[in-house]
Amino acid sequence: MSGDPCGFGSIERWFQAALAAVDPARAVTAALRRTGSRLQVGEAEASVAGRLYLVALGKAAAPMARAAAEVAGDLLTEGVVITKDGHLDGTLPAPLDAFEAAHPIPDERGVAATRRALDLIGRASSGDVVLALISGGGSALFEAPCPPVSLLDMARTTDLLLRAGAPIQDLNAVRTPLSLVKGGGFRTAAPAAKFVTLVLSDVLGNDLRTIASGPTIPGRPDAAAGLAVLARYRVLDEAPRSVVATLRNLAAAVDAAETATAAGDVTAIVADNAAAIAGAEAAIRRDGLRPAVIWRDREGEAAHLGRAWVAACREAPAEVDVLLGGGEATVTVTGKGVGGRNTEFALAAALELERLGETGWAVASLATDGQDGPTGVAGAIADSSTVDRARAAGVDALAALRDNDSLAVFQAGGGIVAPGPTGTNVNDLYFGLRVAAPSACGQRANDPGGE
Repeated sequence: MSGDPCGFGSIERWFQAALAAVDPARAVTAALRRTGSRLQVGEAEASVAGRLYLVALGKAAAPMARAAAEVAGDLLTEGVVITKDGHLDGTLPAPLDAFEAAHPIPDERGVAATRRALDLIGRASSGDVVLALISGGGSALFEAPCPPVSLLDMARTTDLLLRAGAPIQDLNAVRTPLSLVKGGGFRTAAPAAKFVTLVLSDVLGNDLRTIASGPTIPGRPDAAAGLAVLARYRVLDEAPRSVVATLRNLAAAVDAAETATAAGDVTAIVADNAAAIAGAEAAIRRDGLRPAVIWRDREGEAAHLGRAWVAACREAPAEVDVLLGGGEATVTVTGKGVGGRNTEFALAAALELERLGETGWAVASLATDGQDGPTGVAGAIADSSTVDRARAAGVDALAALRDNDSLAVFQAGGGIVAPGPTGTNVNDLYFGLRVAAPSACGQRANDPGGE
């Protein structure tokens, strides 16, 4: 760590190693093979006797589609790629139509692109195969509201739940019954075809019904669970009437037929948060340091988790140099500032480091998609002097935390990590680095960009 006493640069390098380990194109290439007219995933295979359609959706849709098209070659007939604004990285092969749409609040562009995908696979018949490439963000990007629910109703409901601090599982519990494509709805649009689904998981625990709301995973959505979520977050009275009425009607239809399990379908997780942690861990070991993974699938309020992470660092055995964790926090928005779950985690940790006078650790919370809520950054790295540097620049860190204005603290005090859209999305990573020279940390971290 010569020349980098606080380890800010080391953490960023390990973060990049984690991203490389869950690169969507590499993950698809490693999982998908073609032998003649057959597509193979592990020991499973699907024979393409007719046409091969490709539908990719989510933040990693473009690189996944590009890699799958290269594997499929001349088997590929046509395809639709739907991703978040700014995530179309370069051009795609000619048979693929690409669309960008809004996230996390769905918009009309996403609905139009979804209709295009439905039209495409609606032509599928026996012998045809649909290659579905699913990644995080798909729940917002891939949408066809169930009448009488409108897109505006869906957007309003999503915004209410996000502001209430609902995690993705609860968001999808509400959105899935209200959609024609979620909860296996997309699968039912091509009943005669076989589906090969490759998933880059952004859901802790890798629940296939939750990742992008499970568009190709058969199963009847639980509308009663959706109503319970609205009630738990106390937004039932604020939610659009069409949403509440539709959920109630669906919940009452207890005799509705279950969606039959599709025989012959192939589904596989190609990368997840655990793979990203493993990539970072390997890079840390290559640097001659001793890591320990202490958190997996961690959830909760970002500020609470930030303070808990500092406590975990202080309790780490002397033989551990770096702590690693994975998860995805939430933020219950009560203020008017700009921040995301990762910058809020880092801010709460920074305040705790200062309160305790803890100079021996640098900590970080980083989004693997490079997009921490509305901030445009992946997250931030903090140390014991982060709060003091922000204060010297005129920013009150405690007031910022109360106003959900965490980004301002790191803009003033340094430590921002801003790789831009990474092309992947497997939740968040947490780092705790035992620093070698605490007294020198302020020199390195004074750079507001964390460079």
